Amino acid sequence: KFIKQYIQNNSNETGIIYAATRKKVDFLYEHLKDAGIKVAKYHAGMDEQQRKLEQERFLRDEVQVMVATNAFGMGINKTNVRFVIHYQMPKNMESYYQEAGRAGRDGLMSECILLYSPSDEQTQRYLIEQSTDPSRIPFELEKLQKMVDYYIKLLLCSIMIVAVSLMLV
Repeated sequence: KFIKQYIQNNSNETGIIYAATRKKVDFLYEHLKDAGIKVAKYHAGMDEQQRKLEQERFLRDEVQVMVATNAFGMGINKTNVRFVIHYQMPKNMESYYQEAGRAGRDGLMSECILLYSPSDEQTQRYLIEQSTDPSRIPFELEKLQKMVDYYIKLLLCSIMIVAVSLMLV
């Protein structure tokens, strides 16, 4: 609901929504399309021709939002991206920097929004264990923990800001 409302409130802006899995990308794509939002999708489960078509639609501003896994974005230099939403936690800080950095490349104000669910860590852990060279798993899990720690710090800061705001009322 938040994402749909955010996009409707920013209807003149272009953005990217990142999700960790193909299934979530497909779910978000259908949900936004059903809400009348001009949306494209991109993930490794699509054939190359479909991915290229969706990417071109996004680059030509035929759609407002691209919903994608981290397979999307390498080599893309679209300057008018105003928002990047992480629907699920990225696997590490490097991925987060890379993906968040796709907003505001023209120097104008842009937003990067991190959404969080406790299941995000488990999803990323599963993906790491399934797709990583076994010798790299401990290293990748350590990087995942740093991402989780970052989320916790952001959450604690948000709680403190709300608490201080309530004390000032």
